[in-house]
Amino acid sequence: MKKEITAADMHRILNNNVFMDVILSRVATMSDDERRQFTIAEVDKLLGQRPYGNSLDWFIGQFLEDINVRRLDNPLYQEDSALARWYVELAELGLNLKTHIPIDLNQIEPGLGSHPDDPEQDYTLDNGRLTDWLRSTPYRRVAALVARIMLEREYGRVVDHFDAVQDYYAEHCRTDFLDIQKTEQCEEFIKQVLDSIDTVSAHQQRGRELGLNDEEMRVVDALWGWMPHDYQQEYVAAAREICQAVEASLPAPTAIRSRKGFAVYKKPVLEQMEAIAKKNDLDVDLTDKYNITLGYLSEWLFKKYMGDQLTYDDPLNGYKEF
Repeated sequence: MKKEITAADMHRILNNNVFMDVILSRVATMSDDERRQFTIAEVDKLLGQRPYGNSLDWFIGQFLEDINVRRLDNPLYQEDSALARWYVELAELGLNLKTHIPIDLNQIEPGLGSHPDDPEQDYTLDNGRLTDWLRSTPYRRVAALVARIMLEREYGRVVDHFDAVQDYYAEHCRTDFLDIQKTEQCEEFIKQVLDSIDTVSAHQQRGRELGLNDEEMRVVDALWGWMPHDYQQEYVAAAREICQAVEASLPAPTAIRSRKGFAVYKKPVLEQMEAIAKKNDLDVDLTDKYNITLGYLSEWLFKKYMGDQLTYDDPLNGYKEF
């Protein structure tokens, strides 16, 4: 018969695997601020023990199966002690950071956040205290995960609205090869995120200064096939005219829309777009299926055409009709 693991066994397992050189007895006498600092330091340390932060993953797995889902077979949940409660705090914070969940930044450092009920609002460049902390904190691995949450927030803002911006982030803020154990990679990632968000912010602010709305900026970027750029006058003029032409071409709001209907609708509208572009002296070929401009404009046009009948499981650009 398999021996049942006791609370004492679990303490020993944790000490042997991740807390080898940590004096955990002092947790019981720490103030709230001391415990907060100790928790952040230990998260950063666990992220650095093994490649890709696997020590933290292992520790989290001893206490949590998912966000707000506890492992009830862990006997430490039955132990009423400051250390057992701290283990859970550490696991919950670690899981939120590793899964890019926006947490109240005041959990990391008092004063970093001002929206505890909606913490996602604090993960912006406008939060100067946060950006200063990202650049200066000694906890570089934790900072990289906080920067990743900032990036995820930006993705949420631009996905389905700014295709070229989405591709810019994908190109300049690579997350697939980030080994959170390596501080030099964390440093580079933090810089990439802050610099890229700043570039996008400045680019879109310039568009607004020129009187462009979000849709017109999206079309200017599509005609360029990239961002940032300098909003040359002919591109701005073409984008405005294309937006007006597409708006006038859409079916009546009560019309039933479908992928087959879009295939019929799309061809003459793309021809009209190309004519507008050429009239404004733009070298745009919307017959080349490998052209990124065609891809961007087709995706935008499809979403415009489908309107509120759009769903998110379509094989065309990720969408499907009802």
